[in-house]
Amino acid sequence: AVSSIAGVAASATSSSATAYNAQAIFALCSWPFSLKLLWAPIVDSFFSERFGRRKSWLVPVQTIAALLMIGGSDYVETQLGLGTAAMADVSSSGLDVKGVTMFFFSLYFLMATQDIAVDGWALTMLSKRNRGRGPVCNSIGQNIGYFLSFVGFLALNDAESSENLWRPLLRMESNPK
Repeated sequence: AVSSIAGVAASATSSSATAYNAQAIFALCSWPFSLKLLWAPIVDSFFSERFGRRKSWLVPVQTIAALLMIGGSDYVETQLGLGTAAMADVSSSGLDVKGVTMFFFSLYFLMATQDIAVDGWALTMLSKRNRGRGPVCNSIGQNIGYFLSFVGFLALNDAESSENLWRPLLRMESNPK
């Protein structure tokens, strides 16, 4: 979901009058996934014995990410020009590329940390025979998630799909007023 929102933000920087350097700055938000190799030993080494090696990272990361998404939603919505009042704000003041990049960099950092903890958890849970299947399941799950967050979102937001597919499927009346 985070990558979906970041994709929208990237397209907002490319569709506006923003310069190429703004797109280059925004591209920095994906660095945490590239630098997981440096961060992974720290995530694996520091934990609370009482809470557990993986939960010591997963619970706080999920909580902080949720609070960050809830707290930053208005800011990102305004910066991306979603809504009528926001469109006027963006066109008059310009997109705060550095602010949006820091917001998504923080989210990507949290998600990269979560990814490290989940990968470690999978290694401890799976038997030696099944360890090779863990990354395959992870990859399949991520692709299903990407599909649902992109294609699923578009299908749910399309008025024609709503009228022709979802309303009949859910036995709802057509075009309610």
